[in-house]
Amino acid sequence: MKHLTFSFLLIGMLFSCTKEPGLGGTSSIKGTIKQYDLQHFDIPGSEYIDTIVEYFKADENIYIIYGDEDNFYDDDYNTSFDGSFRFNNLRKGSYTIFVYSDCEKDTSGVGSIQDEFYAQQLLNTIWHDDCINGEFAKKISVEITENHQEINLNEISIFKIVSN
Repeated sequence: MKHLTFSFLLIGMLFSCTKEPGLGGTSSIKGTIKQYDLQHFDIPGSEYIDTIVEYFKADENIYIIYGDEDNFYDDDYNTSFDGSFRFNNLRKGSYTIFVYSDCEKDTSGVGSIQDEFYAQQLLNTIWHDDCINGEFAKKISVEITENHQEINLNEISIFKIVSN
């Protein structure tokens, strides 16, 4: 009877151990960060946004959150000389990758801009409702569903406002 109780206890412990997302696995998430340096002018009748230069961003901080329980990052990485990054040894589960990008909060409203093309360009690049102190976190949610999986996020675009 003693061995039977011990066996049930051992089996119960084995099946109750579920691994949370995080380190200790065999999967990875990779990608590159591409930065666009922008200038724009909001003078009525002369509105425009222009890309001065675009390049793969070296030494840019990129962050990862394990699971979806909170918004605190668990690890970070600085991109390589070619803008690439890779988070290795990940287990199955949900992850959020994020990087900071320059932004402006739309204070006057997109509807007040006469040039619809310009308004759309701002919405696609630097205008964000969640802009705080000139930055917003560009987030990408990822699900690792199997061991030895490599998820490629390809290019993640960030923006730097160099003049306005």
